[in-house]
Amino acid sequence: MPKSSDKMPLGSAGWVIVLLFLGLRQTAIAQIPITFGKAQSIPLRGPALQQTTDVRVLDVLHYDLSVRLAMTDESLSGNMRIRLLLTGGPGTEYLVLNAAKLTIDSASVNGQRGTVFIDSRSETMRIQMGTHHYGGETLDVNIDYRRVPGIKRPGGRWGYWYFRDTLGLPANLGYTMSEPSDARFWMPCQDEPWDKATANISITVPAGFMAASNGKLISAVTHPDSTVTWQWQERNPITTYLMCITASRFTVSTLPFVRAPGDTLPVQYYVWQPDSLETALYLPTVRDMIGVLSHVFGPYPFDKYGMTAVVPFSFGGMEHQSITTLNRYLKTDEKVVVHELAHQWWGDLVTCATWPDIWLNESFATYSEAIWAESKGGETALRSYMKTELEHFYYGSWQGAVYDPEGQGFNLFDDVVYSKGAWVLHTLRGVIGDSAFFRTLTAYRAKYAGRSVTTDEFRAVTDSVTGQDLSWFFQEWIFSPGWPVYSMSTGRTGDSLTVTVNQLQASGWPTYRMPIRIRAYRAGDDTTFVVLNDRRTQTFRVPFSFVPDSVVLDPENWILKQMAKPTTAVAEEPLPAVLALEQNYPNPFNPVTSIRYTLPVRASVRLEVFDLLGSRVSLLEEGYREAGGHVVALDGTGLASGVYVCRLTAGGSVRTIRMLLLR
Repeated sequence: MPKSSDKMPLGSAGWVIVLLFLGLRQTAIAQIPITFGKAQSIPLRGPALQQTTDVRVLDVLHYDLSVRLAMTDESLSGNMRIRLLLTGGPGTEYLVLNAAKLTIDSASVNGQRGTVFIDSRSETMRIQMGTHHYGGETLDVNIDYRRVPGIKRPGGRWGYWYFRDTLGLPANLGYTMSEPSDARFWMPCQDEPWDKATANISITVPAGFMAASNGKLISAVTHPDSTVTWQWQERNPITTYLMCITASRFTVSTLPFVRAPGDTLPVQYYVWQPDSLETALYLPTVRDMIGVLSHVFGPYPFDKYGMTAVVPFSFGGMEHQSITTLNRYLKTDEKVVVHELAHQWWGDLVTCATWPDIWLNESFATYSEAIWAESKGGETALRSYMKTELEHFYYGSWQGAVYDPEGQGFNLFDDVVYSKGAWVLHTLRGVIGDSAFFRTLTAYRAKYAGRSVTTDEFRAVTDSVTGQDLSWFFQEWIFSPGWPVYSMSTGRTGDSLTVTVNQLQASGWPTYRMPIRIRAYRAGDDTTFVVLNDRRTQTFRVPFSFVPDSVVLDPENWILKQMAKPTTAVAEEPLPAVLALEQNYPNPFNPVTSIRYTLPVRASVRLEVFDLLGSRVSLLEEGYREAGGHVVALDGTGLASGVYVCRLTAGGSVRTIRMLLLR
């Protein structure tokens, strides 16, 4: 489905629901563009600041964060203590961390007060320590900071969001949403997915408010000033975009999940009172999901699994480590819930090391939706899910590679890393088999639990488990654009069945090397064989003692593909009696479609495509062709969406069809 189930913004229908609930115009939902406000009071001075923190000279070991939320406005004040390791270099007097639109009141390193320089361009703060420190040293950094209300932030990157109950909410609401790089807007940190650390998070809010966060609840301490401090401990390594706070006047429902004898973890839902009955009744389903995914992927990895349901929330869900944030309108949506739960393994326990590797999070979580369907309905449900839910060829991003969507001009969270990436995982499962596929996931988890990982590292695990060099698969399916478009024709030669497989995809897309299952049927019986197809046109001869009634390519639908209309009859066919131009397949198409025509006799042929103004946009075939069936591919790359006319001229006769290119 379109990924409102995760970080993709809700579609227009979803926003209509939100707007009706709030009784506001859409521009009131904090989704409008936001420009930079005035510079902070701390001046920019001293030596030029580096423009990025992606120089791995720091390894954060532990965050100790204490924040105070007013819950009457968007203000936030905090103290961040960071223990970090200098990992190399000739020595430095400076530490560079991420901080954006925060007022830094003080900063010290190992108890020595430092001087702070702010660079809004690189969203960093630099602490001049006054003393040289060298690789291998462990430093303790202490930062007092504030988030001042009213300071505009770029492009809606607030990091911390606050909404009053005057919007129609049951109570005032404050929450953080940081993926990919917005943690720096609510806390100083090293805001990179490759850096993971343990964390303690303490949130002080007015009495009556609950504050949920990562890890295990250590205490809730009530103070004389009518505030409560909620203290959470995340003892598993966590990256900054997965750290979170969600605070409101919540009720909480809890259900135990027995991970192992003597090891029980809470399954919790933090919601407003009007939602409490519905979500409490849904927790047994969540517990079942944890059981299924634990069986497939290994034991649930954290100290609890919690969920919060909030609105306004621009997304379907966000998999904060051990405490997912869900859109209130999707709080019991099965696919959304299981998707975010699966992220606890794929994205949280094992995290993409760089944003070009984001498919390692999103494709895995999306395919987990299919695995959940399979657990309930077997292979039939799996195939149905893959067919009906993940065939999004009309999504423009599907034409791109799964790896590095932003590098190709797509949104980081475009459908190419959700549905297309899930289909690629399904295809990999078909190539290497169930046993090797799930053993690969087990080995991958075991090697990289608590760490961040790259695509090449995942491939190395796959190679190791299967004993194969699968670089060809990753090159074609992960690093290259497109997908295969197959057609198949069959015939008889002596005592053999001949099968011709054509790859009709655009010339700029790979020629796929794929082991393809082909199944021949006759009178309730069937025979399956596998061919290795690695050319655009390839004919295989298979000894067969009988004439099949039909032949099907990839009968279990393991391969991400489109099929041109096949010829499945294998008896000797008489020549066609008339000239015929069949409807293109698929139609609508984007960007490739197959066009089939038949000739009654050898003839001079011209196959052309015109737009509705009568201008020819493509000459597909010209010259003499033999009698029989012919298949031609049209690549619509570079053409605008719309209706096109395909015209076949042969032997003085003309046939036309209309085709729809839909981007």
